[in-house]
Amino acid sequence: MNPEDDRPGSRFTRRQFVRTAVGVGGALVAAPLIAACGGDDDEEEGAAPAAGDFTGTGKVVIGAFADGGLTPFKDVIIPLFEEETGITLEWLEDDYGTFFEKSFNDASTQAGQYDVYILDDPWVPQFAAAGTLEDLAAGGLVADENFIPQFIDMGYFPPRSGPRVKGFEDAEPLLVASPFVGDLQTMTYRNDVFTGGAPATWDDLVAGGKAGVDAGTVKYGFVFRGVAGNPIVTSWYPIFLSFGGTFFDDQWNVTFNDEKAKAATDFFVGALKSIAPPGVVEFDSDQEGAAILGGEAAAIIQYSGNAIKSDNPELSQVVGQLDFGVVPAQEKAVAQIGIFISAVSTSAPNKENAFKFINWFAQDRIQIELARAGSLPVKRSAFEDAAAAEKNRLTPIALAQLDAGAEPRPRTPDWAKVEEILGIELNKALQRGSTDDALDVAAQQATEYLTQQGYYG
Repeated sequence: MNPEDDRPGSRFTRRQFVRTAVGVGGALVAAPLIAACGGDDDEEEGAAPAAGDFTGTGKVVIGAFADGGLTPFKDVIIPLFEEETGITLEWLEDDYGTFFEKSFNDASTQAGQYDVYILDDPWVPQFAAAGTLEDLAAGGLVADENFIPQFIDMGYFPPRSGPRVKGFEDAEPLLVASPFVGDLQTMTYRNDVFTGGAPATWDDLVAGGKAGVDAGTVKYGFVFRGVAGNPIVTSWYPIFLSFGGTFFDDQWNVTFNDEKAKAATDFFVGALKSIAPPGVVEFDSDQEGAAILGGEAAAIIQYSGNAIKSDNPELSQVVGQLDFGVVPAQEKAVAQIGIFISAVSTSAPNKENAFKFINWFAQDRIQIELARAGSLPVKRSAFEDAAAAEKNRLTPIALAQLDAGAEPRPRTPDWAKVEEILGIELNKALQRGSTDDALDVAAQQATEYLTQQGYYG
């Protein structure tokens, strides 16, 4: 996986692209959610395939953003789908920001350029609130117990639990997206610094990191992303969650400035900054990746696409010295989830083939093939497959993290704007080395924005 997609020359990256939700989030929440399969197509064209019948003719057009995390799918799964079904899979790919614009425009105008969208999971509320995604359950998808619960829950809109956006308070949750490639944060650490295994708590990480620096084994005890906006929020997220922080209550009132959140932030901008590189306030994926793979840092919390570079001698100077573990705990050990998730457009020109693809790909055996290709799957049996673990040693650690604790970002079309506000204030706190009023300022600004969007009316 490579959620940060830090390849040189990439115009936008998955985690760097921040779109404010004005006109894309709050302006959409009053739109009707299309519940029936077929959209405006006739009944035969939009019909769901018979259970287990995936063969057909013609094509299915899938749109996605360029990301290294999709390479195993493209290399292994696309040929397998075409061989087993007789359906041609046409793959259309753009950089992260361009694909968001293209796909959302296609969905909003019902242009029919794509059959299936491969979305970043925070986009689901934006697309679904606009009524542009099909009900996959009506299209034959079964949300069986083998799906990782946190993953499948992200496909429902409105969400089955937690706060709901205005206009959908009483709506029946529909399965409008299917988990596609599983991904989440885990810890990568130097096994010659933390010789007893992964540090269990954040205090253990700081103490062990300092000891590694004092011994001259590493230059820095920990490295993270400090750039304002999405990067710093992503790095702060697991500390915030592990200290017991929450973003909103069940009425969308901001809670990310309570005492637990402030304690987490004090630790982040104080203790963790003290063992990080001196320029960490300006670090993004390239810089943090260079620090851990170049042998300078003792530990990092990162997504799988960067983590698996640890074993690549062309990318890592410390092959054999990096191991994986669950993120450290304070009250609990909780990581951020950031999965790829697939959805069928209501304007899909090849809708029957789109449903066939979604259902074919969700099979347990296909998820095992995906895992054996080196990707993180979305079903438990694939995570537990021995051959998959041998191919990618991060796989069992990722499952352990899911079982320990892993949460997605809040399920609102306006998350991008809230994240932007919060990320600016966190960066200021990191520069100062103290929280002060950073979270209170961010909470006030986020509340004002959400009020404008009609959350409290």
